[in-house]
Amino acid sequence: MASPRDPLQDVLTLLRPRAAIAAELRAHGPWRLAFTDHAGIKFGVIVQGGCGLFLPGRPAEALRAGDIFLLTRPPPYEMASDAAARPLVARSLFSGNDARTTIIGDASATPVLQAIGGHFDVDATNVHLLECLPMFVRIPAAGAGALRDVIRLLVDEVRQDEPGRLRVLDQLAQLVLTYTLRWLDGDGRALDRAGWLKALADPRIGASLRHIHGSVAQGTSLDELAGVAGMSRTAFTTRFKELVGHPPLTYALRWRMSLAKDALRTTDRRIGELAFELGYKSESAFSLAFRREVGASPRAFRVSARRGASPPLVEDMASPSEQADRSAR
Repeated sequence: MASPRDPLQDVLTLLRPRAAIAAELRAHGPWRLAFTDHAGIKFGVIVQGGCGLFLPGRPAEALRAGDIFLLTRPPPYEMASDAAARPLVARSLFSGNDARTTIIGDASATPVLQAIGGHFDVDATNVHLLECLPMFVRIPAAGAGALRDVIRLLVDEVRQDEPGRLRVLDQLAQLVLTYTLRWLDGDGRALDRAGWLKALADPRIGASLRHIHGSVAQGTSLDELAGVAGMSRTAFTTRFKELVGHPPLTYALRWRMSLAKDALRTTDRRIGELAFELGYKSESAFSLAFRREVGASPRAFRVSARRGASPPLVEDMASPSEQADRSAR
């Protein structure tokens, strides 16, 4: 049996998140900021004070001092101390602003908010993997644990101008991202919808996910996965699809295709060699499966990616219901 792997690490490896720290924000009195949508991940830390975060179609989220939050591929949203205040466009406020701290409102007015924010850009070819992550995560100050120490370092580094500052900020932001997603793996932290991280935290389905990620070269079967989970085939398939959004073997195939696309774009490995690494018995069997899932042959995909063109088709890891929801928006 293949050694268990860490699916979260696998996904983050393919996403290749690159951090950009926007700045420190100090907001005084009544204020309201409007943010545009973002194709990657946004994050923030509330250093002092508090505010509301407003996402379309969701209840307002109250953010308090010490809270850490992530937004994955968020639609346009707002943050505000007063939802009735005149909105400022965040992009206009921060764009081209080289100041370490951006101040809005009357500096003598209260309440006061201090926050640090930034974003992660991710690998364009693998951006579909963000569907594995929840749209919004908030870690309350009381539950941050060891992450509090990372946040203190992040806040200090944002305010300083020491050699290697940008590299340190990137490393600290990466830790914030990983710790936050790991935090979701804890018991009782159910997400607001069926999702991949919730599945990873499930003892039975999580074991099957780790087996899928660890047995790419050998392949796996429904019987084997159900055995790893300690469930009947029917109960396992139903539970896996409920949590992950796909049947088990569909997920296994799409993960294999994600690895294939990444290798075709970033390495010079021969297609036949790659086929065997991904568990296919021949190059032709791999090419047929790749074309069926991705919409182009492995060779055509590689040529297109090397030229910097958009790949012919990138499969969507979202469940059918999630795809329908997005189409309706």
